[in-house]
Amino acid sequence: MILMRAELINPFLGASFKVLKSLGNEHVKKGELGLASSPVKGDEVNATVGVTGDLLGQVIFCMSQQTASQVASTMLLGLPITTFDELAKSAICEFSNIVTGNAVTELGDKGFFCNLTPPTLFVGKDVLLSTKDLGFLVIPLETGFGDIKVYIALREADK
Repeated sequence: MILMRAELINPFLGASFKVLKSLGNEHVKKGELGLASSPVKGDEVNATVGVTGDLLGQVIFCMSQQTASQVASTMLLGLPITTFDELAKSAICEFSNIVTGNAVTELGDKGFFCNLTPPTLFVGKDVLLSTKDLGFLVIPLETGFGDIKVYIALREADK
């Protein structure tokens, strides 16, 4: 079951806007929220961060390689990305970690204490991403770097 409570989803939206704006994207725009069942077809670059603790699940950031290269270049203080190499991949993992970390910090302020797993990156066409038994809330973002889709699949842990 997807957790649709705004108090659980809004931190991810806010963190995405905050981090993207800190990278120079003043005009980040949210598209229409949607639902997707697992598995979902990713994009060319997909970073997954696991959430454990009071909430369990995954947050997945999907983007084209061109968008990922622009995000990585900005994360690396303007270093040109001519090939999507290990340094660029590391920057995208860090981007996903920062956004998810900011969201989880805000969730902690609301009484949901969570930890993150290290990001995992999947690069390639026709990548399918899945969760065992959860669907996804999809947040499409239009940025100066290009489009980024954030897939969130969370459930409350059994107490």
